[in-house]
Amino acid sequence: MAVSDATSLEASSRKSREGRELVERVRSGDLEAFEGIIRLHERRILGMAVQMGLSPADAQDACQEVFLRVFRYLGGFRAGQSLEAWLWRIAVNVVYDSLRARRDRVEVSWDGVFQGGEGVMARSGGLQVTVENADLCAKLLSRMGVLTPQERMVFVLKELQDLDTREVALAMRISSITVRRHGASARQKLREVLKDLSRRKGEDSAQ
Repeated sequence: MAVSDATSLEASSRKSREGRELVERVRSGDLEAFEGIIRLHERRILGMAVQMGLSPADAQDACQEVFLRVFRYLGGFRAGQSLEAWLWRIAVNVVYDSLRARRDRVEVSWDGVFQGGEGVMARSGGLQVTVENADLCAKLLSRMGVLTPQERMVFVLKELQDLDTREVALAMRISSITVRRHGASARQKLREVLKDLSRRKGEDSAQ
């Protein structure tokens, strides 16, 4: 096993252990432990909701609903289960429910999706296209509608939220093969979008 893989596995194991300890403290009546769970996961879940197409206000509502469900169903959390995986599964369901309830296409901001402004690399597993400015980033995200909901969820969880293939599969209740298939399709579609945007930018600069 590579050193990086071993380190990642150790970190994941430690995180799972810490999550289970927080759950046991909550079950014992320690509400500060539940606040700890919120602090650990709220930012990423909120980011995922926005990246999936919810407005900031709706994303906040969805995030609150996630933690209400976590608290409500904590009694069903099984010993040995990963808190993070369980929480992401709830978050995926809530965000899907919120998107279905809206039934309208939402154009969202790049804020928090790519960090660093000028010269940032679109880090998405092989896109390998330099995004030269925030305006181009915004245009790319506005084209995320070319992805199916499943492709977009895989892309957001894996490429933007740094979940691994197994974690995405658990969160979405699909196989790892299906995760890889949706991921490959999403990258291909977004690669074409980036090429088109870069071409248009070059044409504009030449005029």
